[in-house]
Amino acid sequence: MKGMQRIKRHKNFINVVKYVLKPGSRHRSTPTVIGGNMTGDRAKELIAEFDTASKLRTDIAKPAWHNSLRLPKGEELTNEQWKLIADDYMDQMGFSDTHLRCYVLHDDSMGQHIHIIANRVDAVSGKVHLGRHESLVSGRIIQELEIAHGLTQTPAVRVQPKQTKRKLSRNEEMLSQRTGLPCPKKSLQQIIDKCLKDKPNLETFIKRIREAQVSWTANVSKTGKMNGFSFEYQNIAFKASQLGKMYSWANLQKILNYEPERDNPLLLNAKSVAPVPVPVPVPVPVPVPVPATVLKTTERKESIVEKIAELELRLREGKRNEIVEKILQKNAVQQQKHHRLSRWVPLLQRLIELLRSYGKSILHKTPTNFLEVYSAHHLKPARKIHL
Repeated sequence: MKGMQRIKRHKNFINVVKYVLKPGSRHRSTPTVIGGNMTGDRAKELIAEFDTASKLRTDIAKPAWHNSLRLPKGEELTNEQWKLIADDYMDQMGFSDTHLRCYVLHDDSMGQHIHIIANRVDAVSGKVHLGRHESLVSGRIIQELEIAHGLTQTPAVRVQPKQTKRKLSRNEEMLSQRTGLPCPKKSLQQIIDKCLKDKPNLETFIKRIREAQVSWTANVSKTGKMNGFSFEYQNIAFKASQLGKMYSWANLQKILNYEPERDNPLLLNAKSVAPVPVPVPVPVPVPVPVPATVLKTTERKESIVEKIAELELRLREGKRNEIVEKILQKNAVQQQKHHRLSRWVPLLQRLIELLRSYGKSILHKTPTNFLEVYSAHHLKPARKIHL
């Protein structure tokens, strides 16, 4: 018995319900609802029931859950057997009895199979079925159900990640057309593919790419964990991400005969290795001294992106230091002004005490009655009095 390669989730139930209930020429019998925990058995009724539970959690973008269980060709089960297997499957997948679901039986030339449609939102509590790594968990549960219900055991379908190569840029394609030769990136991809042809061990792989005039750098952390390779070909540095996902360490170690305990010491002792120099042919008639071949150090070259990032970091640090310096200068000036003002306080206190001893005050004395006002002035028009 097999399930879908990847369990699907949908924004609504309209299309998926209509799809599983739609009759077709390939069907030997009309698709029918054989089980579940819903009252309706027609498309409109099922959609209305599913939507009622979805309204409890309008924040969930994809409440609809869809998977199928298929028997090998030629095998059949009764409706009761299908219902028992489907209930057991949904229970182990983590759905409760209050998660609305229905089972639709299909019978075609490839064999019997059922479609399971469920609502991830619990119709009572409103809790959501998260279902992390569902496709992997589903495959394990199906294998256990085959044994428990005495079904034909089928090999598990493993979901392999898509391994791709990075496409050539327009400039690289134009270079290939102009020269009639593969560009350096394409050539390096072909060299690595050739070195990985028969699943060699790590030591053989390193030896092969070195003989192909490719230098390599092993990115090994201080803890001894291998993070991947960087390559250099024709004086051009390439990261694995620039070549494509299939050249990342996660995929390379599956292609290589890699054993961490055996191969990690080799990577730690030789993190960076230059290619083997090609001997310079000497003309036979006239002996010409061959200049000594200088091995080029294969220190890791900084890419343009890394240089730009470093310059931006320096500019940010310089600007930040300049702002901090201005703030410190401003604070120093304010502290100096405050210090000067505070020096006048003792003098003012002494002056006030001296005036008080003579019955005087530094404040202006207001007239006690109207007769002591000797002159009056008209108020200026621009002056406003707030009462």
